[in-house]
Amino acid sequence: MLHCAAMWRAVHRALIQDPFEALDRLRGLPPSGPRTPGFKAVFALVTAAVLLTLMNFLVLSGEFQGRVARAFLEAVSALPDGAARERLLDLAPLYRHVAWSLGCLCFYFVVPAALVRAVFQEPLAAYGLSPRGFVSHLPTYVVLFVPVAAAVAGASYTRAFQATYPFYHDPAGLSDLLIWEFFYCLQFFALEFFFRGYLVHAMKERLGAMAVFAMVVPYCMIHFQKPMAEALAAILAGTVLGVLSLRTNTIWGGVAIHSAVAVSMDVASLLQRGWRPAG
Repeated sequence: MLHCAAMWRAVHRALIQDPFEALDRLRGLPPSGPRTPGFKAVFALVTAAVLLTLMNFLVLSGEFQGRVARAFLEAVSALPDGAARERLLDLAPLYRHVAWSLGCLCFYFVVPAALVRAVFQEPLAAYGLSPRGFVSHLPTYVVLFVPVAAAVAGASYTRAFQATYPFYHDPAGLSDLLIWEFFYCLQFFALEFFFRGYLVHAMKERLGAMAVFAMVVPYCMIHFQKPMAEALAAILAGTVLGVLSLRTNTIWGGVAIHSAVAVSMDVASLLQRGWRPAG
């Protein structure tokens, strides 16, 4: 028990107390660069509200996804006859999911990244895009993933889980599944940049440690259409990933964990349903 308590104190100081105290001290530094910390915090919060609204009413709407999917299908149908055209037509059930993923990429990554460069006039590496620091903290991410993977394995036996995952419910073959997982993980990259990159790092100089919790509120809210347990879990997950982003100055740990969990959920569900790749 004493050994466990000592380990917990060491982890708490290394991952929470020390980085939070260091960030709080940043508020006493004089403003630097073309924008003040207060401006960056307010600008990030306001633009985040606008982007989340656009996400909800545009990208997440069935009408948007349907229109983009039909546009994809029309473009593919206009191609000359051949093996490539036939293969792309076979992938038509994926088009709505691709539209969703690309919409997330636009509003969660492309627009915030453009704002960082044009308005804040700072490199994207300052907002967690650099992979530096990821490898040295890899054991931390593995430790975080193991209990989640065990929970996924247990949940995969339930009918509700198998009915929900994967969102691309019936991949025709292994290549279809791999294409889906690519676009699924692409969405997680964009998500991590928006919440753990753009929001957290834009607010940290003004809010200090509270930047993490200011980010967690909207992050939890985007899970409101999912089961309550998942929305509640998002509070914990968002806090941990936010702290890690500040601690490591990279979002790639969050991308790796999110992607690994998502892929494992899809594979576990398919295996429980008896799915076997056709090719």
